Amino acid sequence: MSQIVQITDLHLVAGGGPLLLEHDTRAAFLKMRKYLLEHHNDCERLIVTGDLVHDEGEEVYQELFDALAPWHDRLRVVPGNHDTRAPMQNVFSSIIREDPESVSFLDELNGWTLIGLDTLIEGAVEGDLAGEQWGWLRETVSAVTGPVAIFMHHPPVFVGSQWIDQLSLASLGIFANLVEEFEQIKLVICGHVHQEFYTQLFHADVFTTPSTCVQFKPNSHDFAVDASSPGLRTFNLKPDGSYQTKVIRL
Repeated sequence: MSQIVQITDLHLVAGGGPLLLEHDTRAAFLKMRKYLLEHHNDCERLIVTGDLVHDEGEEVYQELFDALAPWHDRLRVVPGNHDTRAPMQNVFSSIIREDPESVSFLDELNGWTLIGLDTLIEGAVEGDLAGEQWGWLRETVSAVTGPVAIFMHHPPVFVGSQWIDQLSLASLGIFANLVEEFEQIKLVICGHVHQEFYTQLFHADVFTTPSTCVQFKPNSHDFAVDASSPGLRTFNLKPDGSYQTKVIRL
């Protein structure tokens, strides 16, 4: 088995920056980093699924990249709605695709194809695939026969909270049609909703993961913060396309 650790929605701010809904996101990230060093330093991939920073500039991305130095050869990232594409491309150029229109990745691990999608619409909270990713995604999945895991910030499904379901992936139907067409898509792994969630999209399992900082209340009609602890998610992938996953709360 090969282990992937997913962390998401760090919302990192500059030193002395504001709290996020009364949460110190820098302190929360440092606590998460300490846990990763102690328990997952040897994971095969560390994947960050968006909102790496909270409306910050390139210097905070660089600080984050430096803090994740132990995983540089195994680190993968995609942006969220609080990110900015250009500084991410500058800082993470060594670990993303050479595509001026997206921050995305293509990787292989233990027989799995790992695809990272950029769903950032700059200036908006909802998301959609940036640039020419629809064609690239179809071409990439068409070319493989083994299992595929897709990582993206905005979930391509509703999670049962009306306020946040209005801010998910804009092209839900197009994405669903693509998943239905390609049975090799086994996993879709997301952030954005600051909560643990699972559903199925045809044959694919769709997961969201708690934020490393503040959590949102599940099944809420209006915006509400939840008292549950920050978390991360692990995936143990097997070459036959099976996997195990769990959420770990700190």
